[in-house]
Amino acid sequence: MNGPNTPGIEVGIWAEGEHLMIVAGMNAVATGVSVAAGDSPNLTTNTLWKKYNDADGFEVTSVSWLDFKSFREMFGQMPIPTSPGKTIDDALQTLGLHNLDAVAYQYGYQGKSLWSETAIEIDGPRTGLLALSDQKLMTLADLPPLPANTNGFKAVRIDTSATWDTLVQVVREGSTFGPPQVAAQVEGLLVNLPHIVGFDPKADLIEALGDVVCIFADPDQGFLGTGTGFMVKVDDAEKLRTTINSLIQMGEQASRGQLKVHRSDKHGRELILFEFGERVQAGSLAVDDGWLIVGLMPQTVEATLLRIDGKLETWLPTIAQAEAFKELPESFTSITVGDPRVSWHALIKLAPVLMSAGQVALKEERIIPRDTVLPITVADLPPAELVARPLFPNVTITTSDKNGIHFTSHKSLPGISIIGGIGEGNGLVTVAIGAALLLPTVQQAREAARRSQSKNNLKQLALALHNYHDTYKSFPAGTYPNEKLKPEERLSWLASILPFVDQAALFKKIDFEESWDDEANELAANTRIPALMNPGRPANFKGPGEAHYVGIAGLGKDAPMLPVTHKRTGVFGINRKTRIRDITDGTSNTMMTSEASGKIGPWIAGGDSTIRPLTKKPYINGPDGIGGPYQGGVNIGLGDGSVRFVSENIDPTVFERLSTIADGQPIPNF
Repeated sequence: MNGPNTPGIEVGIWAEGEHLMIVAGMNAVATGVSVAAGDSPNLTTNTLWKKYNDADGFEVTSVSWLDFKSFREMFGQMPIPTSPGKTIDDALQTLGLHNLDAVAYQYGYQGKSLWSETAIEIDGPRTGLLALSDQKLMTLADLPPLPANTNGFKAVRIDTSATWDTLVQVVREGSTFGPPQVAAQVEGLLVNLPHIVGFDPKADLIEALGDVVCIFADPDQGFLGTGTGFMVKVDDAEKLRTTINSLIQMGEQASRGQLKVHRSDKHGRELILFEFGERVQAGSLAVDDGWLIVGLMPQTVEATLLRIDGKLETWLPTIAQAEAFKELPESFTSITVGDPRVSWHALIKLAPVLMSAGQVALKEERIIPRDTVLPITVADLPPAELVARPLFPNVTITTSDKNGIHFTSHKSLPGISIIGGIGEGNGLVTVAIGAALLLPTVQQAREAARRSQSKNNLKQLALALHNYHDTYKSFPAGTYPNEKLKPEERLSWLASILPFVDQAALFKKIDFEESWDDEANELAANTRIPALMNPGRPANFKGPGEAHYVGIAGLGKDAPMLPVTHKRTGVFGINRKTRIRDITDGTSNTMMTSEASGKIGPWIAGGDSTIRPLTKKPYINGPDGIGGPYQGGVNIGLGDGSVRFVSENIDPTVFERLSTIADGQPIPNF
């Protein structure tokens, strides 16, 4: 295959012996065939294959790599269209990727552990983005005082001042690849940034911070991740406090009263709590002489202050964690520790609830038929202890040396982290519990959306009826006039208004002289009209198209046959044509249409399929088939074109009065 918008780029798929070959690129098919035939070298001759296909200390099961050096050599001299005179090599030089040789990933097993190693090979001094990897090594002793019961943390050593300088340089030099005015604008922004924000970001903020950053989970101070905390080592606490207060002051002014700050003394330090819009209190911080502490909840911050003071216990490696650390280098530039036992234990405990809710959701959304019996049940799920018991902590570290950057991971089972790779034990808990808690809310939101769409359908019907009235000086009769047919054989009022619901073409296909189920009307009858389908009700795709909305005929079994002047008459009757002036009770007090809750029939058919009187209580979701799929009541269309949701607890007498057009009885608010 060769795309018209990608000349020279080929994609090929074919079977080669027992293998499926998939190739893409310039001249990819011919090259792939040549390799498969043995006429050209295959990947086993690549030096990276030879280097990473085997590993010391663990069994490799999969290997992948990116030969970035070959990419540079192949495309480096290509010009950049938007930057005359500059090449891809120039862009790589700016980003600091000009001496990136390869990225390789190895995955496999070491005993009971899932083991993986990633290597980023760099040849020569690091500049640009790769310079960010040149950080001092750290050990466990450099970590801040973490919660004793933490089930996940990530710590990084990073020179904040040098990182700022590097990023500014990359932005400044990168802007030269655009139009000249862009570079000038970027330079102006960088020079004037202190005046724009009201302080010098580097001198007043960055240089006040130290070189250790840590994010952690504190399960004792919150749930669903709300106990998450963030700590940064501090070099100049007084300067940092001044800058933070300036930032808060600017935020308060810009928010115009929507941001409020609460300050309190906690163990000799000032704890700051934020309040947003007088509704939500969240986000807290404190500046200790050695650490900046930030938490979603103030309890996380206060507990950290107590740990700094030695008044609360701090984290020490568990026996299992210590065993994992023995397999890894003692010094590193970053470390991530997580406990998958917490997440998997919680997930398996929640699995029965999630499975049951999931089955309901699948059927509710009509992804699977409602009568489907799934092949597994809640009883097929194992006890949580059986899953969690053999698991052990996950540890990932990063190291850096003259040859590049290395990531080494020792895991029992992958976990999902909550924020930036921390708390693998927390991540799945958050996902699982969050799903369980949010599912009812999501279902309610979906029901509200369906109910709103159903109201729109009723409004569309009301507009069509009024347009019909403007044209023919009355609303349509409940059945299309045809004396040779019984009412239930005739065509319905819905067929009469088709041109007014954008179905003129369908209207022309109907033979109004024949019954609705006559062969001449079969094609029209089997058509499904979106405006007549209630989104809250499962659609039946067998047989004639259904009507999920009906016209109201009045009060009593004989109401469809009564004359327009009778006190129990409704808007629709078998032969009755009602005019707006006949509705002496007022169009805003008269029910014209409603959702249907039973006796669902073809939209094209006269009789009970499309008109209903009130005959027996309860009127809503009762034997008359007037009601809807939504909890608490039913959507009704009134004579003035408005739509109301009426409670199922409405006084039956009021509902009776709503069904008639001229009973002369007052109707209270409903």
